[in-house]
Amino acid sequence: MSPESNKEQRFESMVTILIASVAIWVAITAYFQNYASNISDQARRRAQQYAIEATKTEVNGNIQFSYDWQGAFQTWRELSWQITAAEQNGDTVAVQRYQQMQKRIESLSAMLGPQYFDPSFGWPESYKYEAEAYLVEATRLSETYLAESALGNATSTTADALIVQITLLTVALSLYGLSMALRGRVRWLFIIVGSGFVGFCMLWLSWSMLELIARPEVDAEAITAYAEGVGLAYQGRYEESIEKYTVAITEDPYYAKAYYQRGLAYYDLGDLNTAVSEMEAARAQGLNDVSLNWNLGWTYYMTGQYDKAIQTNDRILSTQPEVLGMRMNQAISYLAKGDFANSEAQYDLLIQEAERQVNEARQAGAEPPASLWFYMDAGAIDLQNLIDELEHNRKPWTQAPAAEMVLGDHNAIRNFAEAQMKRLKETTVALEYTGQLPGPQEVMLVQPFTFGQITARDAEGFITGFEPTPNSIIPFGEESFTVQFTYAGQAPQQMVWKVYVNGVEDQSLRIVAYDDITGGSTWFRTFGYEYTNVFILSEGEYTVEFYADNKLVQRGTFYVQQQ
Repeated sequence: MSPESNKEQRFESMVTILIASVAIWVAITAYFQNYASNISDQARRRAQQYAIEATKTEVNGNIQFSYDWQGAFQTWRELSWQITAAEQNGDTVAVQRYQQMQKRIESLSAMLGPQYFDPSFGWPESYKYEAEAYLVEATRLSETYLAESALGNATSTTADALIVQITLLTVALSLYGLSMALRGRVRWLFIIVGSGFVGFCMLWLSWSMLELIARPEVDAEAITAYAEGVGLAYQGRYEESIEKYTVAITEDPYYAKAYYQRGLAYYDLGDLNTAVSEMEAARAQGLNDVSLNWNLGWTYYMTGQYDKAIQTNDRILSTQPEVLGMRMNQAISYLAKGDFANSEAQYDLLIQEAERQVNEARQAGAEPPASLWFYMDAGAIDLQNLIDELEHNRKPWTQAPAAEMVLGDHNAIRNFAEAQMKRLKETTVALEYTGQLPGPQEVMLVQPFTFGQITARDAEGFITGFEPTPNSIIPFGEESFTVQFTYAGQAPQQMVWKVYVNGVEDQSLRIVAYDDITGGSTWFRTFGYEYTNVFILSEGEYTVEFYADNKLVQRGTFYVQQQ
């Protein structure tokens, strides 16, 4: 055999060995690809099962709670009102009959059992009942679904990577085979390129195997602790919920939602700096949705970190300008920073977006979502809270950064806030009742309100006696109150009255009227529960707002207090 033939035989033997080795490597890679695919398929099937169970648990729980609350408890409570009325009338037989019916209803609802309900108190621990009946379990199932989905997605990605590796190894085999059909140095190019593919795939397979070994397993203990924390927080038991979230984080240090919920619990306890740290930790672990950025941005605002608040809000608003609540937070953050130009620009964008959403809904033959009015009103309340803080008139419900954290001229900020608050309120009323922004028009002038009680009427029902309440304080126990107002100028076609109790509107007291008030300058408007002998005005601060053709023309405050 010639040296040339000998050399050729050695080359073919080498290539044969390479081909056999790569073929074995292909088989190994195919095995792990199949293994990863099986893990992925099983995780996804489990995820679907947990998703179905979570939905079923939540739906059934909501239906049961609706029955317990709207059916059983409301019926029980209506019987309580009947008992009160019967006691006032001295009808002891009726009282006993209604009490027997109440006991029968209590036996029909788990929420009215002794674990959640004390009849002498007259109000069930509904949050505890909801948490234990379905919320904790639904949260556990939902979190398990997400964890299984993450496992399925991770292993699916690994399986896809292994398919690519098999493809590259197949190319390497082809290159080895072609090299045997060539002569000269060019065939070594095929060997080198093919071997490069094989070496790369060997390293990649090692990394893929590490991914399989370190895949995100479902941590049932962490999930259970997290779900229990959610249930405790829902009941307002924030210290206990923090303990549960801490257990979840100890089990799974990468549990972003546990950090976030722990941050919210610290916020509710008033520890805002710790709340910020926890929410930042959640974001560092990959949680970056609207909810987290919304609450983190607001907490930055509350702690005087306005630049961070603005940056955080921009994370969402840059791509989702329809999130009105964050737009309001952005505007007030600029305001607390003393940047009037940017604050006004944000309020302009807010009103434009609100108008767009209203028009879009109306054009589709639907009503705008109730959340739109809620967030518009919340933005005005936030401004009122800032005003109260700057005026050193903080209320128990006030949420605003401390006055010393507010930058710039406080008087100028207060005046700007009052103007924007009035603008938001008028825009909300106009959009809600006309679908259009308030336009320029002659506005009636209304003197400051006088609050009191009607003391006499004539035979035709006209008011002949009115007694103002001293010092704007109505004694606790009254069923209603009356506003006396005097106006000058053009009478409105539509009047909207809103009543805020402790900073939040009581919509049951809202009145929309189209009365003709051209027959005089002084008029009265009564609010309350005169239609029943059961309800009375609750204690607290009452602020009444009067809108004439969508313009806020007067507002006044009184108090219901124990004497």
